[in-house]
Amino acid sequence: MIRIKLPTHKHPLYPTPWVRSCNGCYRESGYVKYGYRCYECTIFFHKECAESSLKINYPSHPEHPLHLVIMEKQYESKTCKLCGQKLYNMFYHCPICEFVVDTACIKNPPPDVIEHPKAHEHSLVHLNNVNYGTCDFCKLFCTRYLYKCSQCQLKFHFECSNLPLDITHTFHPKHPLKYCLTSEEHHFSDGKCRICGDVLWRRFYHCSICKFSVDVACVKNPPPLTILFSKAHDHQISLMPRIVSFNCDACGLAGDRSPYSCQQCDFMIHQSCIDLPEIININRHDHRLSRRPHLNPGSWVCGICHKKVDWSYGAYSCSICPNYAIHSNCAIRDDVWDKLELKGIPEEFQEIKPFKVIDENLIHHFSHEEHYLQLNKENITCGGNIRCEACVSPITYQAFYSCVQCDFILHNTCANLPRKKRHIYRDKPLTLVDDMTQFKCSMCSNLSSGFRYITKYVKIDVKCAALSEPIVHESHGCPLYYIYGNGKTCAACGIRSYSTIFYCDDCKFGLDPKCVVLPKTTKHWYDEHPLSLCYRVNIKGEYWCDICEESVEKYWFYKCDDCCVAFHTKCVLGEFSLLMPGRRITTYYDELIIEVMQTSPRFSPRCYYCRSRRAVPFVLKVFYPKENIFICSLKCFYVHLDLCKDL
Repeated sequence: MIRIKLPTHKHPLYPTPWVRSCNGCYRESGYVKYGYRCYECTIFFHKECAESSLKINYPSHPEHPLHLVIMEKQYESKTCKLCGQKLYNMFYHCPICEFVVDTACIKNPPPDVIEHPKAHEHSLVHLNNVNYGTCDFCKLFCTRYLYKCSQCQLKFHFECSNLPLDITHTFHPKHPLKYCLTSEEHHFSDGKCRICGDVLWRRFYHCSICKFSVDVACVKNPPPLTILFSKAHDHQISLMPRIVSFNCDACGLAGDRSPYSCQQCDFMIHQSCIDLPEIININRHDHRLSRRPHLNPGSWVCGICHKKVDWSYGAYSCSICPNYAIHSNCAIRDDVWDKLELKGIPEEFQEIKPFKVIDENLIHHFSHEEHYLQLNKENITCGGNIRCEACVSPITYQAFYSCVQCDFILHNTCANLPRKKRHIYRDKPLTLVDDMTQFKCSMCSNLSSGFRYITKYVKIDVKCAALSEPIVHESHGCPLYYIYGNGKTCAACGIRSYSTIFYCDDCKFGLDPKCVVLPKTTKHWYDEHPLSLCYRVNIKGEYWCDICEESVEKYWFYKCDDCCVAFHTKCVLGEFSLLMPGRRITTYYDELIIEVMQTSPRFSPRCYYCRSRRAVPFVLKVFYPKENIFICSLKCFYVHLDLCKDL
């Protein structure tokens, strides 16, 4: 079985050959063979924790059965009756007596007394009413199962009490390993566990002769010496517990320690690559991708990072698009993969049409079910005052659909927008909705009242939803690829982006989403001619904005070639240009009612807060609560909201 659905978790769980730390019992116990993982939550469960019974009879509470409770956050402030630990997302509870106990104590209840601990010469007593303290053996803070020696007054973790000072380990039989603390003087190879590669913290075991170090978790529960797991390899693979340089056959990246290998195939794999998913969907491609042990010989470029893919190593490729492949590590990135393993799940893609065709010129669109829409494609010019309901852009020379009975209009391209689509901004598919309320686009931060693509916590306007990589923008000769901003500066506006940006790594040129979707041409009543977007290519001299009379500086601006004048992009477009003018809109701010009003030379109202008469193309008329006021910018609108909250 590829995946299962258990009542202990909200998402499908997938088998994995081992578990290092369990999200069910929260006990870090090294490697425990066989378990489950949730790709979506990036968590693991021991097999017995994932398959826990929903109701049990427990000897410490014989009066009533205990019921399993699944919570994502801490359960109020209650603590386990046996160990005193705060309760996490999975525990047992008696609804009658309020008796609670965590799953770790259900599996292995702490003894009251440890008669013969390995780490100390005296017996140790469990401190039932003490939930925390510092362990005198490893010097780490303890939040569970704290034991104390009544003679020496020393305290111990439960795990530390049973740790011998010297051991002979399966992976290092030549010499004994000595228990060490990082404060002691030792030469620790590279300061990482030889087996798992984690950084060695306060306590670990060490062989000074071989410079072999291994953390306590791997000592207590080491990874299996051999694995037969078909997702990783067809044959049995064996652990090589040594420092060795290799290239992982699953992902092609270098490794430096303890791979699993198959001697008969000369195959090596990272421990972390053993349970890579086999069939996946990503947000950069429309078809399913399958994991391949290697690609066909040739020159391959990754569809995510756009770097070379070595065909002789494992990668993901598309069976429909013969030239599309991506690195294994790029495929499972959090911002790319939707966290679902699709092997064994039939593909049930059924495209939802945005409209029904009535005849060659009439359609019945999902966003306007009360009337039919008629196609107009005879180069009809509507002017800038008539706008598309979906993208809130003017209807000019494009073909469009108009309602046969009212003033509802859609561009032809907007009428054909898919109801569902994958997009670079989100790992999950997005759904098109026609809610006419105001929203802020999660990608470009523009306010809009048009159609939007949504998923949980994300709303993207249709202009940003149409963006796909690579972006070929006329301001730059190279293709631009979508990346996290990480402080890179947008060439169009000079603002540093810490979220997303379209970037050319060779030229260090980037554009943020807000500037990518700037219209190439537009109109403003301040000038009678069309204005074109200028990228300052081979333009010398200083420009001043004719609207605000401030310097245009070195960034993009709009200009009129007939009048030889320049304008800031923000002055030409304003901050409300994607809100439908002449219509009352419910905002997502405290359910205020606003009306977007188009300005003109005869109508330029004074802003209630900044007291200016700015020549912005649109202002807000706010109906609240005593008088109707005008607002010229988002900054002033936020001031209004703050004042409303104080009323």
